[in-house]
Amino acid sequence: MQTLDASFVQHCEGGTAATSGEVHIANPVAPPELGLGLGVAVDGTASALDGKATVSGTVTCNKATQVAVSGLVTQVKNKVIIRGPYSTSVACVPGKTVAWSVQADPTGTTPFQGGDVEVGVQASAPDSDYGTTATASDTAVVHLTKVRK
Repeated sequence: MQTLDASFVQHCEGGTAATSGEVHIANPVAPPELGLGLGVAVDGTASALDGKATVSGTVTCNKATQVAVSGLVTQVKNKVIIRGPYSTSVACVPGKTVAWSVQADPTGTTPFQGGDVEVGVQASAPDSDYGTTATASDTAVVHLTKVRK
């Protein structure tokens, strides 16, 4: 709580008559800035049918907000670089761990395959109390298991 207590006396033109008064102002404590936490699960899947990689993770926050999650899955197989961007959005609830899951489409003609990939992820959300954007990022090695779906 931030407070101001002031009293005043005002004399006009040197006269003896005076005006006096008091001012009391109390402001509540400012809300905290939005904080985001971000994680990536170490296991994912590679679809044998459409070549997409499915990766997942979690976000946490200290205020309710909509969190945009995006990133890039990168795999090197047989000297070929396979990349696929992804994005999603989740409703973050303060004090809860909220799961996200996405499919990354390979950008070239080579599908994602079983094995390790690098997953880069960024999260961003508006902090409506301060008109700013909170961000978090992470990079993890994820093992993809090939599945027939």
